[in-house]
Amino acid sequence: MFKSTNFTAAEQISLAQEIALIGVQATPFTSMLMAKGNIEKALSTVYTWRETALSHDEDISAVEGADTTEFQESARRELQNMLEIFKKGASLSGTAAAMKSTEFAEEINSRLLELKINMEKKLINGLKADGSTAPFKRQLSGLIEFADDANAVAATGAVTEDTIKEAMRNLWNQDLSEGTVYAFVNADLKEQIDGIYKDRYNYNHATTNFGLLVDSINTNYGTVQFVLSKHVPADKVVFFNDSYVDLAYLREPHFEPLAKTGDSVKGQVIAEATLKVGSPKAVAVVTVA
Repeated sequence: MFKSTNFTAAEQISLAQEIALIGVQATPFTSMLMAKGNIEKALSTVYTWRETALSHDEDISAVEGADTTEFQESARRELQNMLEIFKKGASLSGTAAAMKSTEFAEEINSRLLELKINMEKKLINGLKADGSTAPFKRQLSGLIEFADDANAVAATGAVTEDTIKEAMRNLWNQDLSEGTVYAFVNADLKEQIDGIYKDRYNYNHATTNFGLLVDSINTNYGTVQFVLSKHVPADKVVFFNDSYVDLAYLREPHFEPLAKTGDSVKGQVIAEATLKVGSPKAVAVVTVA
């Protein structure tokens, strides 16, 4: 736990470790990426990468002793996302600080949790904006916006077992690299899914994963881990392969003291981050209408 005694007038204090540990239940997606080490370093306000894809040559058999004259390369698009700035400020009067010496540190801790929750919402639901028009804020593209249209699944009225199988088969058909498939879902649809597999032998017991309880369902196309998230839209289930999803920082979460004016102490927690989806083919969205 960082304390008020750590603060100086000129230093920035990294909160990268603190943010990974707080609010796991409230921010399962962000916490999962941090716990798995799916973190990269951005070098500018636009993060660019080549799509992760496999080459599927029909015939690669060769004659014994033959020279290698053909070289394969995956057809890969250039993808990008914007770095979004997340910032929360705190101010404490001199009187309040005198009454409780740790109050400012507690305020900063609360602001850090709020920042992480806001990041979680954007990493899932964010809509890309380059900041060239009012209100001139760079905004990142979230997991749902990245999803490949070919993976989309439409369900009428409720999620069924066939809905889950179709989403998993869509991912399977994309010939993705090995990884764990997660499905993030809000409360009402999670209740529907629980109802499908109630008293069924293929509904696995809860297992612990990155500090959360998750439910595993086996299909012919792999196992999917369901995670409850209040930040997923009520009408959607978001499936993704975790080996294709990373959190990228230009600036990791840190504390910056602000200039003292009058009888108060001020500071801010700030981060600049974006979402990297190695290939949109690794994301599938179920929409219930």
